[in-house]
Amino acid sequence: MKKIMIILLTIMSVTTVNAATKTEEIVDKLNELIESVDGIVNYADDRIEIEWNTPNSKSHEISFPYNGNIIEYNSGEITSYEEAGDVISHSIYATYLIKTTLKVNGYSDKEIDAFFNDEKNNFDYEINGIELKSLGEAKPFTSSDGLSTLTMSPVSIKIDVTRANLNTSTDAPFAPKTTTIEDIIDYLQSDSKFTTTIVEDKVIAENEINIDDKSITISNTSYWDDYHIISFLSEDNIISYEDNEIETYEDAEMAGSRQMFADAILSFALKMNGYTNEQIQEFILSNEFDYEVNGIEIKKIGEEKKYTNSEGDSIEVAPMLFKIDLAKANLDKKTINYEVIEGAKQIIDISKIDNLKFRFNIEYSKFKEYGKVYIDNELVDSSNYTSEAGSTVITFSSEYVKKLSAKEHTLKVEVSDGKVETTFTVTKTSQNPATGDNVISNILILGLSVIGLTIVGLFGRKIKFN
Repeated sequence: MKKIMIILLTIMSVTTVNAATKTEEIVDKLNELIESVDGIVNYADDRIEIEWNTPNSKSHEISFPYNGNIIEYNSGEITSYEEAGDVISHSIYATYLIKTTLKVNGYSDKEIDAFFNDEKNNFDYEINGIELKSLGEAKPFTSSDGLSTLTMSPVSIKIDVTRANLNTSTDAPFAPKTTTIEDIIDYLQSDSKFTTTIVEDKVIAENEINIDDKSITISNTSYWDDYHIISFLSEDNIISYEDNEIETYEDAEMAGSRQMFADAILSFALKMNGYTNEQIQEFILSNEFDYEVNGIEIKKIGEEKKYTNSEGDSIEVAPMLFKIDLAKANLDKKTINYEVIEGAKQIIDISKIDNLKFRFNIEYSKFKEYGKVYIDNELVDSSNYTSEAGSTVITFSSEYVKKLSAKEHTLKVEVSDGKVETTFTVTKTSQNPATGDNVISNILILGLSVIGLTIVGLFGRKIKFN
């Protein structure tokens, strides 16, 4: 059991980082890079700020504007030695920013270095989401004491943190990075917290991960016994395993180890697909994986039982099924298609309307927390309707409905975990109809009236002449 706890602590140390957004994760990783120069990176007021302790503190306090998903810097014209030094500093740390962003977006150090070192691969913003270029001729600038010279040109730097990639083909701009099994192996092998377990400054375990013959094996080179060499199936970019029946303490310890390594593999895969550690932890704890939605399946396939060894150590574990499609792994939530209980496809006469009411099988607390109502894909202000429990009842005011045109309309209600859609039709009957039989009747009445008046007129004349 002690061995299991050590690995659990190791994995926890890998996945516990407080990073709410991709930008903050980039800042976290950038901080790791500049620790060697006693530096610090902050993100505030839409700027990424970098400062560190050097003899020339002024030229080494720099920042990059950050707007939406874009980190951008344009040096403008360089007119002095000090400005040249500032541009050099920005260029150096822009390189760090680009490399860090690419790493967060799923690229390995090996891929990033290869791209930077290949003279043929110039960053193209349309393809790579990255711009790094000179804006003019490089010129020398000498310090006021005449002791040093800097040669620099104006530069333009632009990084879209959501689209930064290493594609080289103009036929596929912004193609997403596809995480592969080889990527996972490289990532795990390069992470010292995964490969080495240190307790009280002593290395007590070293994990080695390899891929061979459609399987991934994780073995320990110094602490575990042979039965802790565990494996996962790996084929067509899918990693999976299914626990056999657990009968002994050793089987249980093996199952526990594999389940924890599965969590580590899952966390790394999701991280390489662009998610933050905080997002991953929250979703893993919710245990809401659906393979059709998330490309991830984790579920118990047996009863949880307690297993004890001869030394009195015990483990409680259940057999598990694990499956992850690396290319599709995501944290989208399953969408529920709710239903209309009352009011679907109703027809309502605007001249006789009292109200327009619908009832849905949505838990009312969900609607109260998040609910949004749309008619013809336009968000309806909540002042135009009332809602109540049972499950969820929505009633539109007659004043609002009278403003709708006479035609079929679409109604959509959204809550945090799903939505429901239906249609209804508005008709408007005229208060003074003048068509069909009514028109004929009116004409006949008018005609008879005219004839009557004519007769009376003539009759009146005769009486007068007599």
